[in-house]
Amino acid sequence: IISGAGYRYQILKWLYLQGRANMDFNNGFTEFNNPTGGLGAGGFGLIYYDNTKKKYNGNYNVSEGVGRQMNYDFLLGGNHRFGDFSIDASFGGNLYNVYNRNFNITSTAFTERDVYSIGNGSVFTQNYNFSRRRVNSLYGLAELGYKNLLYINVTGREDWFSVLNLANNHYFYPSVSGSFIFSELIKDNLTWLDYGKIRGGWADVGSANGIGAYYGTLNYNFNTNLYSVPGIDFTIGSISGNDSPNPFVKPFSVSEKNIGLELKMFRSRVNVDIEVYDKKTDKQIIPAQISAASGYNTTVINYGSLQNRGIEFMLDVTPVRTRNFTWNSSFNNAYNTTKVLSLSPGTTRFTVQDWYNGGASNEFMGKLVYEVGKPLNQIAAKTYQRDNKGQILLTSGGRLIATPNDTLFGSADPKFVGGWNNNFRFKKLTLLVHMDYKFGGKVLSGSALNNLRQGHSKASLVGRRPGENGVVFDGVYQAGSGPNAGQKNTTAVFGQAFYADYRSLQIADPFIFKSDFIKLRNITLSYDFSSLVSTNVKFIKGLVLSASCRNVAILKKYTPDIDPESFASSGDLRLGYEAVSLPTTRMWGANLNVKF
Repeated sequence: IISGAGYRYQILKWLYLQGRANMDFNNGFTEFNNPTGGLGAGGFGLIYYDNTKKKYNGNYNVSEGVGRQMNYDFLLGGNHRFGDFSIDASFGGNLYNVYNRNFNITSTAFTERDVYSIGNGSVFTQNYNFSRRRVNSLYGLAELGYKNLLYINVTGREDWFSVLNLANNHYFYPSVSGSFIFSELIKDNLTWLDYGKIRGGWADVGSANGIGAYYGTLNYNFNTNLYSVPGIDFTIGSISGNDSPNPFVKPFSVSEKNIGLELKMFRSRVNVDIEVYDKKTDKQIIPAQISAASGYNTTVINYGSLQNRGIEFMLDVTPVRTRNFTWNSSFNNAYNTTKVLSLSPGTTRFTVQDWYNGGASNEFMGKLVYEVGKPLNQIAAKTYQRDNKGQILLTSGGRLIATPNDTLFGSADPKFVGGWNNNFRFKKLTLLVHMDYKFGGKVLSGSALNNLRQGHSKASLVGRRPGENGVVFDGVYQAGSGPNAGQKNTTAVFGQAFYADYRSLQIADPFIFKSDFIKLRNITLSYDFSSLVSTNVKFIKGLVLSASCRNVAILKKYTPDIDPESFASSGDLRLGYEAVSLPTTRMWGANLNVKF
């Protein structure tokens, strides 16, 4: 349920006061039945009965989640003109509350077969959690204008975050920006220029994203074991989790400078918008390992800085515009690089996620790391050990040898992101075609690794084709491997054993791919029947029928057998890693839009 209410009172002709309240409420209930003998219930499709406990397997789960976001704000504002000058200023505040509550209970070991109720079980697992967090804000903003061609904007805002310690829970962030509409001065001399503006600005923003609602509070559990003294049995509490609260954590800051140019030309048939920016993030809120002697394994601290630089470019053109036919085409493109400037003192590499040692069950290789001086989100893994000529070194038995340390294979983040939209209209018929692309990122494919070592890929045929007795890898014997040291390898190795070495040695070279792609994303064909229908049916003001297809085709990619978009996205700890990903779904749809 999304609802809102607001009221604006005009105190004077130039002064007003307004207040608003908005709510976003959701309530979800789920019920899960796992049949007796069902997959995951212990029987794998067969009826299973425990003769000792006289119980059937299977389980029943119910869960409920409630979420509520309340947003209140007020604004006192005014605007006035003084000759060639104009001023628009306001002062306001905001109260943002978030509440979440979740409860679930699972019942297992059924008394009666296939009766799905909590009471039919004899073993219960339940969980309840809730969280509240709040951000209080006060802010002010002012805009000073001169002759509708020069504008200066100044803002200031203070936020108080409930998730942080009182001594460090607030942050003030200002901004200054300006714009110059130069077309107002030269429009009489340049008739082809409809609008031209130069803009620039600086802003500093703070945030506490990355901190849980009760991060600064110790959580306790009741121990299920009984402790006894003469005549008394009791349980004791213990601290829950291995994360040590850090009362000194502060909001991180993001400082950005930008400059841009906006042009509209030839009666708005050619429009250009370009912006260059330089953004720096300081005092990030990042998990850190601490000594186990403290009683904890991790904590969260402020450290490190990132620099984000890029350019955004938009071009919108209308090559053809006649009475019956119009073609509009627009390009949106962005180039961005994010560099790690610093980490904690004495640290040059930080492991964001170890996919091999700390990953999920379907993660097999590599790490995601931050490296000082390198682009963000580097993929790290072992590589082939080579001699000074670049030849791959092998053991005397023809097996692979890995480097002792990880190698960086590149950033998982794309550098170029963009799209191309085309809108063709012929009388009442409209065709929309949308393409998009990403270039410059890398991905480590766990699917390619598994397909090779399990014999499912074309590459795994090497060594087991007719006339072959194993894999004779292209390399040379390492020094110290006997009389053949430095000679070309001639030893055949059983294929499954050879390819399994890639995982055990963590050699990632054959499984690193460009994550680049070009896609035909969407096609929509529409026809406007409004003029035909409204003539005969007066109460219908408009009727448009559309048919569409999304994820039409992949025009270019470098990842074999997988969609380069089917794995994790930015902010995910699996960014840059792909494993057992599902194919992207192509969707067909029809839409009828009626206006009354």
